[in-house]
Amino acid sequence: MRSKAEQLPQSQAGEALIDVIRLRYKDNPYGFEVCAGALTRLLLPDISRLDLTRPWRDGGRDGLGRLRIGRGPAAIEVGFSLEAKCYGANNAVGVREVSRLISRIKHREFGVLVTTSYVDKQAYQEVTDDGHPVILVTAQDIVSLLHTAGVKTLTDVNEWLDGVAMTG
Repeated sequence: MRSKAEQLPQSQAGEALIDVIRLRYKDNPYGFEVCAGALTRLLLPDISRLDLTRPWRDGGRDGLGRLRIGRGPAAIEVGFSLEAKCYGANNAVGVREVSRLISRIKHREFGVLVTTSYVDKQAYQEVTDDGHPVILVTAQDIVSLLHTAGVKTLTDVNEWLDGVAMTG
């Protein structure tokens, strides 16, 4: 289990990068869902399909996807649900949000929760202790994913977000 400090950016540059994302989507949660989908594709490059749900009546999921595991005719696809939370650094994702995602995961599926903040201790512990198949992508993970993709400066992140908006 990661602490709050381990889930939030470790540097001022990382904090600034996340702040750009937070400001961009402060009043546009559906736009952040598109961003979260793009981040999930960076995390799981073998996604074969990712459909964002409608901004209303989404059944508690912001996206539904399929991840291809393996190669060629032996490959299989596994379904997953995506939940996106664009929160400030002091607003944790709590038990309610995590439980909502867990309740939407069907048998043999997994969940991906992407947040610009962190997951509080109780919610994180529930996922860990109960062995729920949920990937928790927090602010520090977003910074790492973007850096790996070559998105390292504020200009880079704005250009990347512009590209995400064009494809979303």
